[in-house]
Amino acid sequence: MLLNKIPLSLYVHLPWCETQCPYCDFSITTDPVNGNDARLAEAILKDINQSKDLIAGRKFKTIYFGGGTPSLASTKSIKHILDSIKDKFLYKEAEVTLEMNPNDVSGDRIDELLMAGINRISLGIQSYSNKELQALGRNHDRESGIKATRALEGINSTIDLIYGIEKQTPKSFTTNLEKIIQSNINHLSLYQLTIEPNTIFYKKELELPSEEEIEKIELIAKNLLEKNGYKQYEVSSWSKPGYESRHNMNYWQFGDFLGVGPGSHSKISNEERIIRFRKIKPLEGYIQNQRSTDLKNIANNDLDIDLAMNLLRIKNGLQQQDVATTLPASFLKKYQRGVDEGLLLKDRIGATQKGYQFLNETIQLFF
Repeated sequence: MLLNKIPLSLYVHLPWCETQCPYCDFSITTDPVNGNDARLAEAILKDINQSKDLIAGRKFKTIYFGGGTPSLASTKSIKHILDSIKDKFLYKEAEVTLEMNPNDVSGDRIDELLMAGINRISLGIQSYSNKELQALGRNHDRESGIKATRALEGINSTIDLIYGIEKQTPKSFTTNLEKIIQSNINHLSLYQLTIEPNTIFYKKELELPSEEEIEKIELIAKNLLEKNGYKQYEVSSWSKPGYESRHNMNYWQFGDFLGVGPGSHSKISNEERIIRFRKIKPLEGYIQNQRSTDLKNIANNDLDIDLAMNLLRIKNGLQQQDVATTLPASFLKKYQRGVDEGLLLKDRIGATQKGYQFLNETIQLFF
């Protein structure tokens, strides 16, 4: 495995949020930014410079500013990070994405971010229904969502939408989708609400839509999106041709990624091994010392599972040469079982229609 052949992405975690969403289990803080974005930017740059052995002479093909709500940080601090790494660590044609909350979107702010080097915006709408937004505990309303969507017209952008929300119906979901289709946004990330441990929702009894309603919602999404020029290319991702998320595709093709910022995760390969680790979560602790923790070697059965959970998400599969790592014999042996059972494709690495419909069960072949 030649390390310099494995594509590398950068994930930058900016942890500030105005409120804690009750479904969120990410590493965040609701403390005000108060100028700490400048201090965090310096710590992030220090972290990148200390990671030269992991970067190993490569350049980042994509950058993703996630969180948290990265749009709460100043454009100045985001620009400082990009300016400091662009010559040494960044491809000129790199995709650079920043997550935004609708309340932070304005024409002026978008212009500032584009001038700073951001070239893709990810907008966390989640819903255009006030009833559903309240059920999700979001801090914006329908009007601010519509206004933010309009501000992104003509800009390379994606919208996050959640379905399976309490009080949601197939009809209200259809209204949400129609808003996105009318806006000409070129990419949609469509997530089913999942209740994770360590979230506020986990401790509540929620009246979520039934399985039948979820199936109806998913069928509505498929029909409406395909009819309007969107193609599903991954479990939760729909795109117009040429606007697929290059950053996320690098994850799913098993490329490497370096995570910087509190609580960020990394996956790095070298000639001997593949490792996953994360940075410590407390903001102040990370600013003082960009320490890594939870380091884990990914090998043998763990590697087979890790590969399956990423590669098989891609809707139409991959040629072996498009996978960023060599596929081990143990993975290929389990894969052949899936081919024999009609769950996995013979000529590509990917799931058949049946295997994709029951993807969780298909992935069990690799355990």
